[in-house]
Amino acid sequence: MFERLNRGIVLDGIVLLVNLVLMRLVTSVAFMLVAQSETNATARLAIGAYFGLVLCLQPLGPLLKRWSFHQSERAEKTGTDTTGCLFFWFLPVYVVMMLAVAGAAATLTTEAFFEPGSPAAQLSLLLLAAGFVYATVSAVIIYRYFVPPRKQPRWRWLMTPQAGIWGDVCMFLNVILLQILWNCLTAATTFWGLLTSTPLGRPGSYTDILGRFIVIGALAMLVYLPPRIFYLVQDQQKKLTWLTMLAANLPLIIRAVIASHR
Repeated sequence: MFERLNRGIVLDGIVLLVNLVLMRLVTSVAFMLVAQSETNATARLAIGAYFGLVLCLQPLGPLLKRWSFHQSERAEKTGTDTTGCLFFWFLPVYVVMMLAVAGAAATLTTEAFFEPGSPAAQLSLLLLAAGFVYATVSAVIIYRYFVPPRKQPRWRWLMTPQAGIWGDVCMFLNVILLQILWNCLTAATTFWGLLTSTPLGRPGSYTDILGRFIVIGALAMLVYLPPRIFYLVQDQQKKLTWLTMLAANLPLIIRAVIASHR
């Protein structure tokens, strides 16, 4: 079950377990930190550290696993062209997501250390500009994950199995952190104000429930697919893959649909 070709399905299982068991608690803690962030510098720093961790994990996983991934693909003589082309369409999504995360991390971290309105607080503008550069560089690194390396990496440790394992750990953690962010977004009142402003049928009707299920499900998969796509090159031919991906997001989708009718 834990073989290389099954790690994407293992990831889906872990995400499903987290969504079923821990996500409500984690979301409650996140909202508590947000509520305290107006007056508590520690809460702002914790939120900024969360976004900073997301920023670091985005390119770190592919960097650590790139060599071992292509060595395994070469040994098994499987191609990556299809997934590479598919991922190309998600690069703009990645850039926008990274910009949003960088902006939030820069703003919250600056506010945690400096008084609002002070000259030092303007540092967030420089951090935001740096975030734009970082987002672009990260998108290139992620895309290069699917391009076979032409030479060995300078750091020999990247060629070891341990580097590939740590790459998997970073990718798994990245997906879970993004799931937390997505859960917080779908639990926000603003999100439901935008969603319910577009009528999908009489409130409570089958068309209304089905419409919200489809809309939320499509958004959930749009959030889940980009970080999950690293494993699609390995298991995209398995019919079980798409089912486990849907199952991983199903608790969130169902909770969101139910919440929209309360």
